[in-house]
Amino acid sequence: MRFFSALGRFLTSWFFVAPLMVALGVAVGLVIFVFASPGKPKIGVIDLPFTVITEGSSYVISEYVNYARRDDSIKAVVIMLSSPGGGAASSERLYVETRKLREEKPVVIVMNGLVASGGYMMAMGASHSYAQTSSLVGNVGVISFSGPLIPSIPDERLIYTGPHKLSGSPRRAWIGTLDELKLSFAQMVVSERGDRLRMTTEELVEGRIYAGTEAVRLGLVDEIGGNAQAFDKAAELAGISNYSLVDVTVEVQREFVRKIRRIFSSQDNGDDSSLVDAMALMAADRSLGDPALAAQGLETSEDIARIQAMRQLMYAGNIGANQEEPFPDLPLEIRRPNVYYLYVGHDP
Repeated sequence: MRFFSALGRFLTSWFFVAPLMVALGVAVGLVIFVFASPGKPKIGVIDLPFTVITEGSSYVISEYVNYARRDDSIKAVVIMLSSPGGGAASSERLYVETRKLREEKPVVIVMNGLVASGGYMMAMGASHSYAQTSSLVGNVGVISFSGPLIPSIPDERLIYTGPHKLSGSPRRAWIGTLDELKLSFAQMVVSERGDRLRMTTEELVEGRIYAGTEAVRLGLVDEIGGNAQAFDKAAELAGISNYSLVDVTVEVQREFVRKIRRIFSSQDNGDDSSLVDAMALMAADRSLGDPALAAQGLETSEDIARIQAMRQLMYAGNIGANQEEPFPDLPLEIRRPNVYYLYVGHDP
């Protein structure tokens, strides 16, 4: 009994328990590191060459952004952007998606060439921004096309229930709506840039476009820099080192091809020969002379155009209908209001 009593006192003494707890902690930490560690951290790269923001392009870009958000191994994202803007709703969508990504992991945007209007709106969703000295940045504002001051007389066979059923709103109200959109855009910039912005709201909504150095001085952009600086900043914000880069656009295209191959395999009893080398085509460079394209005998501008079209349409579904299909007897063209955050350049 004395032996067991002494053994109990020893096992509960601090000079036995303390080393035991340390050893257990080291062992648990080692197990977690070996079996639960995600591996080498990655920085996702989304390269967006000159892109007009439309419903189609905003959908594809959103897929890139969402992929980077869902992939836990991607700890930060660098977006290389060049865009004059585009549709109002599509531009706002990309701002929202980029901001949502920023809430989960750092997002650094590199403004290459022209980043104006809706393109600049998207950049407001980033954690940090860089511009080249020769970049053109800004152009906060809205453009649209309003109806004539004196509307045309409708066909006498047409019956409608209100004075603005055909036009949607009078010209004055439409101009007021655009003014509200302009101020909303400006307030978005003011809110995102905060104390870094060194210009008034009135100056901001003039719609001017600025060279990179001036844009940094005015607080529209954080710093002058390029891709290398962006990668370093993304790693710093994410608190990582010894990282690798992953091309998000290629990964999303691979995912798309894998889904298509599964569909074809299930329909063709496992034979997916019709999709041989589809991966190389999707991941190939968007220019002539790319080895992956040349290996497939795709060396002409027409061949390249087909591959580019395939990329652009890879997410496009057969949704919607031609306006003749739902209302074949309606003697009117179906239109929709067109509002753009778009830089259209100087007059010729």
